[in-house]
Formats: sequence, structure tokens, C-alpha cells
Amino acid sequence: VTAVDDPSPFSLHFSGNCEGPTAPFSIESGSFETLAANMPIFDAHFTSLRCLCLDYLRGNSLKMDGSKRPTIFNFDKSLMPLKGDIILIDQLSIQLALPRPYPRTEKSLVSNAASLIAGKNGLLLEVLPEMEYFRDIIFHFKHSVSGKASTPNDMAENFTWLPHHATLNWTTRPLSNDDNTPIYSVTGFRGTVQEYVLVDDNPSSKTTFTSFMRFFGKGKEERRKLSAADPTNIVNSCGEKFLKSKTKPISVKTEDDILHLSNSELPTFGNVLKPADSERFLSFLTAPYIRIPLILDFFANGDPGRLAGLRSKSLQLIVDAALFEPGRWRAADFTDIIKEIPVLDEDKLNALLATPLGSMYNEIAKSPEVLTTCVIKMLSRALDMDVGRYTKKSTSGPLILYLIRLAVRIEGFLKV
Repeated sequence: VTAVDDPSPFSLHFSGNCEGPTAPFSIESGSFETLAANMPIFDAHFTSLRCLCLDYLRGNSLKMDGSKRPTIFNFDKSLMPLKGDIILIDQLSIQLALPRPYPRTEKSLVSNAASLIAGKNGLLLEVLPEMEYFRDIIFHFKHSVSGKASTPNDMAENFTWLPHHATLNWTTRPLSNDDNTPIYSVTGFRGTVQEYVLVDDNPSSKTTFTSFMRFFGKGKEERRKLSAADPTNIVNSCGEKFLKSKTKPISVKTEDDILHLSNSELPTFGNVLKPADSERFLSFLTAPYIRIPLILDFFANGDPGRLAGLRSKSLQLIVDAALFEPGRWRAADFTDIIKEIPVLDEDKLNALLATPLGSMYNEIAKSPEVLTTCVIKMLSRALDMDVGRYTKKSTSGPLILYLIRLAVRIEGFLKV
């Protein structure tokens, strides 16, 4: 919808509809594409919506010739104005007759853009309040995916958060004691500094373990960015050896790595899985593209003790992540195909095995029979264990409730 009476200069510049030699700007998906791949999404509609958002953002960020448009508000990359921000501020300053820095050095341009975007210099946001709202929306969007804790750690659990607590307060501060280049300083939720975790927008096999090490040693909010279905995370978080003492974390990427684990390093999830079963279960997780049918078949068939093991909360968390994490997203313009077998380049292999709508949708489209047969069989076997009444200490109660929840979630994907 276009406002024909008094269109906003900010909107005109952002969309590229402003007169003069201007071009459209866009917003990068950033961490929403990378870290959100590790976020279990149990609602089928939200999974579809994530893919639609990624497709929309990517479509807006590319020109007709395939080159990238300038992007603005990349707060997850840097709390300092980047190239797109500086270009936008320069264009708006020309139209609104705002003073521009002279001489035009890189530092002066960054300082001017930071002051105007943060509102420390109110000349711009007083005239364009819609730009302030848009800035805050983008900040909240990116912080919800790759931000550190947004609220104080010492707040009471029963504290009632109100809408005004989410109001962001912006200013600038020097980059360091030795460098007075201003960067954004943002607080909200009762004065909590809003910061971002360091994210690699182009993750590769070489940086995966580095990323794990960076997050694993941090607080609860940072560790939440890790995939609960990654063998490295599981072994280092649940292995008896690592729980008892501060042992140096190890990387687990392939089935060979799992075969070399000792019994003390293999997680048993509260002694609900035998070491041999744990080894087999972890090996399935090293193949993300086909792990869904393998895991479901593992619990649906064979030793009933495996299925009973799903009473464990930690094991439930891992199975949920393996089934409902959408995984890497494949753009509509991705045209590469498999030309050789095996694909030795791990990064290329991961790109080839990415899915446009997530792993669960991909499994339903490719092999729905295995999925539904295993879930029905798991439910049937669990009901056979029913003792007639629910108790937390019994195996059947928590197990039946979890499998019903699992079946309903999968049914939701089948119906969409």
C-alpha cells in the first residue's frame, strides 16, 4: 500500500522509489537463517512461515542481475553503522537538508550515522518517527535469534513483564578506551544491556567445533543457540565422564568418532540406554538428512527398553530436536546438483542436502510411510505398557504422554 498524500521519505528511500539516483535497500536474514536452523519448531505453520520469511528477505536483498543490494540495520553483525546505513543516512540528509560531516572521512561518516540512527542527534528521528519504530522492530527481530540474555538474571520468576518494559533506549558509546568511534548502546527490560553473540553467517565444517566451544563455555542463553541434536553437543553435555569432571570437550562428527568413544564418554541419559544402544543412536545423528526415519525405527522396533528410555527428559529433548529442527535452508535459486559420489567437500554436501521447507516436511514428501508406521507402532507399544493409572515414577505415564505429544505434532505437519 502506497501513501499518496504524504509518503514517508524514509519509506521512499528504503523502497528505492525516491526521486534521484537512489536504489532500494533491504534487510538481511543473518542469524535467522543460520542459528534458527537449530531451533526446534513444533508448529507446522511456523515452520512454513520461517521459510517464507527467508525467501522474502533473500528476494529483496538481490538485484535482478544477482548482485546484492545494500542492507541496513545489521545489528547482529556489528553495533556500528555499516556501509548500507551510511548510504541511507547520506541520502536522507540530502533530501531533508541535514548537516553532513566534512571532511568526509570514514570515521566522521560512521560517527554521524551512529548519532542519527541512535537518536542521540535528534534531527532525523524527530522528523521521521517511523524510522525509529522500524529500527526497533529489526533490532528485536535479530536479538530474538542471536542475542544474549535480554532480561536481568536476578529477576523473580513471577515478575510480570509489561509491554513498556520492551521499549529500547538508544545512545552511543566509544568503541574502546583507545578508539572513540561511537557504537550503539541499547538497553531495555529494566536497563539490561542488549548484546549479541558472535555468529558466523557462513558456517563451515572447519568452524563448527569452534562455534561449539565459543557457546558451550558461556551462559544458558548462549548455550541455547547450540543444536540439541548435534553429537558433539550431546556427548560433551551428557557423557558421564564430562558430567563428573571438567574434561576437555571433544569433537564428534562421524561414526568413526563415536566408535572411538569409551563407555564413560558415551551418554546413557540416566542409564535408560545401554552403551551399545547409545552408540547406535548417536551414529544416526551424524547423518542429519536421514536421521528422522533411523531414529523413529530405532525406538519403534527391537528392544522394548529403548522405547521405555523415552521417559528421560534429556532423551526427549534430543529426539524432538532431531525431528523438528528445520536444518539448513535451501533458497529457491539454488541450482547446484550432485555431480560426483561421494561428495568429499563437507560444506558443499551440507548445501546440497539443505531443504526448502525443513527436515520434517522433506521426510513427509519423500518417505511418509516409514514416518507414520513407526509413530503408530511406538504409540501402540507404549499403550501396552500402561499400568492403569498415572504416576511420575512409573515408565508408562511420562512415556505415553510424550509419545502422544510427538504424534500430535507430526500429525500437524501431515495436515498442512
